[in-house]
Amino acid sequence: MQWSRIRAIVRKDLTAIRRSRVVLVPLVLVPFIFFVAMPVAIGLVARLVPIDQGDAQDLERLLRALPGTERERFQALEPSQQLAVLLFSYQFAPLLLIVPLATTMVIAADGIAGERERRTLEALLVTPIRDDELFVGKLLAAALPAIFISWGGALVSALLASILTGVGPPLLPSLSWLIFAVLGGPAVTLLGLGVITLVSSRVRGMQEVSQVSGLVVIPIIGLLVAQSSGLVLLDWPLALLVCVVVWVLAFALLSAGRRLFRREALLRLG
Repeated sequence: MQWSRIRAIVRKDLTAIRRSRVVLVPLVLVPFIFFVAMPVAIGLVARLVPIDQGDAQDLERLLRALPGTERERFQALEPSQQLAVLLFSYQFAPLLLIVPLATTMVIAADGIAGERERRTLEALLVTPIRDDELFVGKLLAAALPAIFISWGGALVSALLASILTGVGPPLLPSLSWLIFAVLGGPAVTLLGLGVITLVSSRVRGMQEVSQVSGLVVIPIIGLLVAQSSGLVLLDWPLALLVCVVVWVLAFALLSAGRRLFRREALLRLG
């Protein structure tokens, strides 16, 4: 592979992203909602809304599910701080996976199916670029922005939550939250790329790709619902296990997608 060709593909796709309002708006709006608006809302609600007896009982039930060492640290906090930390570090930790997943899917769908709709993919496919160079270039152009947005947004989110609640490490953010932020973000990014690659080799338009690929978000929502209902608590061993499983699935899908990523097939669909 010639990395100069790969860098050229990455630069071309990133330039197209900056010029496309359809792609750029979700890249700004989704991270703002999850990394800025949500931690601010959690901090304000926990500080301003009084905790009644029913909320106190629910809070106590959640605290009992925590590991012993973390439960001891929680005892030194006020009830409003306990609620904020539980919501941010545990209940909504799976939401960290939505931003990189949504980001990479928007970019990748536009980079393959979107180019096919705009009739610009054909000109790229008839160049001397090899299939593996094109595949890696498209992958990096979608993965790098998603990972950097995920890591940068997670840092901003943790700082905002800590400032608003007055609680810092190791409770806010928790170890499980950090695992999702550092390892889970890149994992779901590659998982989304694998799905996009497989779907793009079978369907024609960007809208079709986005609709089918959106199903990947369902397991994350299920994980969030299971944790919010008390069925499971994502402590750090379980968070690490989830990330490992996602990494394995991501590499399996990318491997399958690479075998299907051939210019002949893409040209036939175009």
